[in-house]
Amino acid sequence: MAKIVKTNGDLEVKKSEAIVKARYKLSPLAIKFISVVISNLKRSDDMNEEYILKVKDFQELTGQKTKRIYELIDEALDNLLKNPLTIPLGDEKNSILKANWVSGAIYNEGEVRFMIYPPLRPFLLEVKEKYLKYRLENILSLKSSYVIRLYEILKDWLELNKRYGNKAEKIISLDEFRQMLEIPRSYQYGNSSGIKRRILEKAKSELAENTDILFDYKEIKTGRKVTHLHFFITENLKNVQENYSIQENYFKSRKAFVVLLRKNYSGNKKFFGWKTLSARNYNNYWLGLDKNGLLYGWLDGDIVDFNAVESAKIYNIWLKFAQNSDLYKQILEQGEDIRDLALNNKELWLSLINDFKRCKDEGLI
Repeated sequence: MAKIVKTNGDLEVKKSEAIVKARYKLSPLAIKFISVVISNLKRSDDMNEEYILKVKDFQELTGQKTKRIYELIDEALDNLLKNPLTIPLGDEKNSILKANWVSGAIYNEGEVRFMIYPPLRPFLLEVKEKYLKYRLENILSLKSSYVIRLYEILKDWLELNKRYGNKAEKIISLDEFRQMLEIPRSYQYGNSSGIKRRILEKAKSELAENTDILFDYKEIKTGRKVTHLHFFITENLKNVQENYSIQENYFKSRKAFVVLLRKNYSGNKKFFGWKTLSARNYNNYWLGLDKNGLLYGWLDGDIVDFNAVESAKIYNIWLKFAQNSDLYKQILEQGEDIRDLALNNKELWLSLINDFKRCKDEGLI
């Protein structure tokens, strides 16, 4: 019997060190596709287990809003079938495994059916000592395959150095860095469109905003030429779930937050929330949390739904606001109902809105 693949940002991706160090180049969507699959694998699965991924579920998980979703799925499958991994096996003969992620796939407008290439399964299932583990949600908002791969590599280095504290350092040659990420020679280091701007600086920004790690780096030169990179990796405490202290019942994890969202689902079973988060639309839709759970208010228009990726963004915004707004903390402590505030206490409601604007303008959210 085929196994339905679950799509949930709280799922845990586990990859052996060999997979992390493997050489491969996939599109961002293909990496997310196979990472979702990996998070669903179990040791009890049959060697020839068939998996079914529902296209609609994957679309909502990854925030794909385009009508081209089936075309994008097709491209992702081509990517997985045409771009094999290269894994050094570390034996006396210096053997190398070249493998596709999936043996083949059957897809239509509703689902994708496929099997994992059997020789690859031990690297995905029989991970015992050295392996990378992270929550799937960390990569869902990342837009570049280089950034996703760099996240996994940096996360692996950090986890391997946990015995020294929640930080790590690593020096690698620029050539090794190119090889690890399969960066083409057309990407020069110093060019405005090269490695530094398009990969390193982009990754610094995206990982700080969306993941549980932070990093910085120094250039090491031999003569005038950059030949090595010195990385410094730490936990991103604002996004590490076990470190949340504001309103523990609500902010202990994104999962808990999304559970609260789902308790307030609309007629079509989508999440409630605001669609627009730009600086020009502070007042359209507001989400709030008080001692009774999730509350929502709006000043005009109808409630619109948002997907799993957007729910994570809203979660981050409200967490940062709660951490930086004394007024919001005061309202929570007094047990005020935010919905009632919006309807009956216009002065306090506008003060809350202005405090939100202040946090936005000061770059706190």
